[in-house]
Amino acid sequence: MLVVASGKMLDGGCQMTETEWLVCTRTNPMLRFLLGLGPKELRVVDIKTFPACRGSDRKMRLFACECYYRVRALLPEELAETAVETASRHADGLATLEELQTAEALVRQALDSLEGRWRASHGAERISLQPTHDALALSFQVVRPQAPKAAYYASSNAPLAAAAIANPGAASEDASFTASSAAEEHAQADVLRDIFGNPFRAVAFDPRWRTSTAVGLARQMYESRVFGPMPILADALLEAGCEDADVLGHCRGDGPHVRGCWVIDLLLGKE
Repeated sequence: MLVVASGKMLDGGCQMTETEWLVCTRTNPMLRFLLGLGPKELRVVDIKTFPACRGSDRKMRLFACECYYRVRALLPEELAETAVETASRHADGLATLEELQTAEALVRQALDSLEGRWRASHGAERISLQPTHDALALSFQVVRPQAPKAAYYASSNAPLAAAAIANPGAASEDASFTASSAAEEHAQADVLRDIFGNPFRAVAFDPRWRTSTAVGLARQMYESRVFGPMPILADALLEAGCEDADVLGHCRGDGPHVRGCWVIDLLLGKE
C-alpha cells in the first residue's frame, strides 16, 4: 500500500484522501475503500475474494452486526436477533462456521416463507409486515459467509429498513424517507471510523499502556457493550504513559463506541 503526500492511498483500489475519510457521511465509498475496490469494480456480490481488504474479517463482521444493532429497536424479530448474535459470536471465534451457516439457512427459510405474502401486500398489510420482513432481510446480510460482503450489504440495507419503518407508507423518493436513510448512513459512517480508526495513520502502540486497569476497563466495555467508561479509560492510559492525541481524543470524544472500537481492540490485542 502506497501513501503519497496528498494523503491518497494508491494501491489499485478505490482512492480516498484522509480528509475525505474523516468527514465522509456515506458508507458506500468508505467500504469500497476499505475493501480495496475500484470505482468501476464488479458488483461486490460477484467478487470471490478481497485480497486488498484493509480490515480483518472480524472487524467487517462486527460492523455488519452493528448495522443491525443500531436499528434493532425497529425490528422486533427473535429469529433475526438470534442470527445476528451468532454472527457476533462467530466474529470472536465463539461460534463455528457451521453455526453461522445454520443461522443463515434458518433466516433464508423464514424469508422464503414470507416472500409471497410480502410481494402481494399493500397499504396497511405492507406496513404491518415491514418490521419482520426487514429484520429478516437485514439479518440475512449480516450472516453472509464472507464478512466483507456482510459488511457491505448490511450497511446498504439498514438505512433503507430504518427509513421505511420510520416513515410508514412513504415512497423511497419522498423527502422524509431520504432524510431518514441519510441520517442512518451518516451514523454508520461514524461507526466505521470507530471500528477502523484512521487508516492513514498507524498508531505506535506501546505495550506498557496495557496496565491491569486499562485492560480491565477495555474488557469490561467489550463484553458488556456499554462504553460509558471511555473517558475513564483515557485517564488510565494517560497514567500508563500514553500521550498519543489520537488515542486519548478517541476515548474522550463523543463516540459512538461499539464492539470492535479500534482503541479497545489495541488494548485487548484483537485485530
